[in-house]
Amino acid sequence: MGELFYSFSFNLKKNLTDFVEVLSQSKKLKEENAYLKTELEKLRFKENNYYLEIENANRRLRELLEFKKKSPYKLVPAELLAHSPDNLFRVIYINRGKKDNVTEGMGVVTAQGLAGKVIEVYPDQSKVLLILDKRCKIGVRIQRTRDIGILQGTGVIDKCELQYILSKADVKVGDKVVTSGLGGLFPPGIVVGYVSCIEKKPNYLFQKIEVKPAVDFGKLEELFLVVQQ
Repeated sequence: MGELFYSFSFNLKKNLTDFVEVLSQSKKLKEENAYLKTELEKLRFKENNYYLEIENANRRLRELLEFKKKSPYKLVPAELLAHSPDNLFRVIYINRGKKDNVTEGMGVVTAQGLAGKVIEVYPDQSKVLLILDKRCKIGVRIQRTRDIGILQGTGVIDKCELQYILSKADVKVGDKVVTSGLGGLFPPGIVVGYVSCIEKKPNYLFQKIEVKPAVDFGKLEELFLVVQQ
């Protein structure tokens, strides 16, 4: 009887010990599982945000490097500091100023094309009028036909007006519009945009033409100042 009781007590103690050990292991596994879940979520966040941002930045920088290599004029890199709160998407500030030999009238471009021109220069930054602004007028040329006109902003993010193109000119939707170089403000050949809409009216001397800017002004990041050589 004593041996039976001893055996029962031993087995009970062993079972309790095993049970406690199982509980302890289970708790550790749960804690480890929670930790791994947290680390996995961190990795997912980095993959979906930080790593993707680096990858996109590297792609943009490769494109910019290629653009700078091919450019026939000197380009000075600049960073976007801010949009003007009163003129959103029409006026910006960049981190280059008098100390960098920036002067009024300098062109500002991206890898896609012309963004605007410098209108005010301060010691460490400059104010840039974008081509979207109604005050901005640029001498341009339709690349295919060589017709010359004036591009003016409309205040709308994806539309400019191309003025003084004669009605007889053979302009087509999709034609590339580039700087003419006339007046000496910008070098010739910088992409400005593409013809998006054409309206011809009887007895009118000029066509009414809309141009979609080449630059995506909602995604401005890396910029260059154009220095004519």
